[in-house]
Amino acid sequence: MDKLKFDEDSHSYTLIKESGEEISLISVTQLLKKHGLSPDYSNVDDEVLRLKSERGKVIHEEFEQYINHKQVGFTGEFEAFYEQCVCENILPSKSEFMVWNDEIAGTVDVAGLIKGQTFIGDFKTTATLHREAVAWQLSLYAYLMNETFDKYLCFHFPDEHTCKIVELKPIEREEIERLLDCERNSILYERKTFEIDTASCEKLIAVQSELKTLGERKKALEKQEEDLKTFLIKKFEETGLPFIDNDYFKITYVAPSTRTIIDSDRLKKEMPEIAKKFLKTSPVKAQVRISLKG
Repeated sequence: MDKLKFDEDSHSYTLIKESGEEISLISVTQLLKKHGLSPDYSNVDDEVLRLKSERGKVIHEEFEQYINHKQVGFTGEFEAFYEQCVCENILPSKSEFMVWNDEIAGTVDVAGLIKGQTFIGDFKTTATLHREAVAWQLSLYAYLMNETFDKYLCFHFPDEHTCKIVELKPIEREEIERLLDCERNSILYERKTFEIDTASCEKLIAVQSELKTLGERKKALEKQEEDLKTFLIKKFEETGLPFIDNDYFKITYVAPSTRTIIDSDRLKKEMPEIAKKFLKTSPVKAQVRISLKG
């Protein structure tokens, strides 16, 4: 059975095959740094980095001891994390476990349940949280585990008394495989981007803004129409007249009634096979959803 060995001093992973062959693996951290997908700390003072690293190591060890062995920690970060576990119904099940394939390896900070949903998470003690880098990190871990999780979380500690739970959108499997292909072929990975020219952006904003204004006006007019209809229904019922016909319009009174429809939700629940038999598939055109910010 293959085994993985981790050298803490060099932060390197070695895969020991069942045959005895040893293969050096690139770590998830190294992979992301190599392809420009993690923050660059080259301009930060070495002493500052060293102190932050030592602090981070202490905190990670505390979390590992608590999650794996139920030993309570003493730092402010631990207290903040513990409070979040209680408030958010977080049940961490394992911590600091290695995941790998024949190419890359990494160590997962934490995995477990949050409000009954599965999650994989990472602890970050940096002042600034680089969301995309953590999303890549967690997505690669999940890829190596060949699993998907309900939530991908970062437990961010911007100071020693605060624990923020940040949910991240996982990276698509297609992009992960493209990154690995780039690594195999010694090509730097470039994330696909989509740029829109300034003129198109301005036109899009103008159109969306006008549509929003018209939408709000439409809602106001519909409310006025509904109030008028309520008034007219009351008058028809008071007078008993079936309609009004004059030089401007004709308004016909429609008495209340009942209608019979199929309860599709109940049908799907109680007779799923019958409901499935009468499903109809229709083509749906490609579309975009636009949301203005601010």
